[in-house]
Amino acid sequence: MTPGTRESLRDVIKGSSATVVLFLAYAVFPLVGTPAGILAPFPALFYSLKRGRVVGLAIVLVALVVLALTEPTVALLYLFQGGLLSILLAEFLQRGMGGAKSIAGAVSIIALLAVVAATVYTLGGGGNLDGAIRTGIASSIAQTAALYKKGNFSAEELSTIQEALKQSGILMGSIYPALLLLLVASFAGLNLALLRKSATRLQQPPKLGKFSAYRNPDHLIWLVIVSGFLLLLDQPILFQGGLNILIVTLGLYFMQGVAIIITFFDRFAVSPIMRGFFYLLLAIQPYLAIGVTLFGLFDLWLNFRTPRTGENL
Repeated sequence: MTPGTRESLRDVIKGSSATVVLFLAYAVFPLVGTPAGILAPFPALFYSLKRGRVVGLAIVLVALVVLALTEPTVALLYLFQGGLLSILLAEFLQRGMGGAKSIAGAVSIIALLAVVAATVYTLGGGGNLDGAIRTGIASSIAQTAALYKKGNFSAEELSTIQEALKQSGILMGSIYPALLLLLVASFAGLNLALLRKSATRLQQPPKLGKFSAYRNPDHLIWLVIVSGFLLLLDQPILFQGGLNILIVTLGLYFMQGVAIIITFFDRFAVSPIMRGFFYLLLAIQPYLAIGVTLFGLFDLWLNFRTPRTGENL
């Protein structure tokens, strides 16, 4: 066995072991283990860029086999949430695409494969997958409502809480495709941010571009307009489709708004403490998130960053 082969084998073992540990932590402890789930795609992504696509693919396959032996459902979740993401991001980056375009390409392919898999599952007699997901969401909401019943709430307060949970469940059942899409995209972005920190360990670091230069294509605004019109139609399928498109596009404009904020932070040398405080508020204050989204949306006409930054690098 040549030294190069030994190194590659060692990296496959290290990468697959780290992937399995991270994703099992995420699966067993859903809330506490969320950071581990976010990082699960990174080992395969990193070693794909370091050793080549064969090593990255081997890491994903070994992790899939081990997870399938543990719990097939967990393996399937890893495939769509981490495995495919690792392989596709590495492939696009190796082809010289920037960070934003790599994320867009990877997430688009994963979404297409998910639709195909859901269609095959339904046509193959597996049942209505959409209905099963909605039932699962409703069940989770019912469990949460049951916990509130044990709290020290008045009858009026409890009724208000239960009604709010009910409406939240209905909304979640309608927009879960958009939320899952944005979740995978955010996972991809966080892994690329970590990759940027580790780029010095790669012989040929990928060209990720600066996040502060992120800008959506100008014609994306038409998706906002079209989805808005779909919400006015009295057709449940069209309404749900329009709502999901609107949420995804507004999520993209939210990212553009964050990029503008980062540009201002850099321009005025805002301290890390103040930046951290802003991001904390952004995570817990929905009105601030709406403001940042509008900031990104109106950048199309007002061009807050001067000189005008290029589109996604």
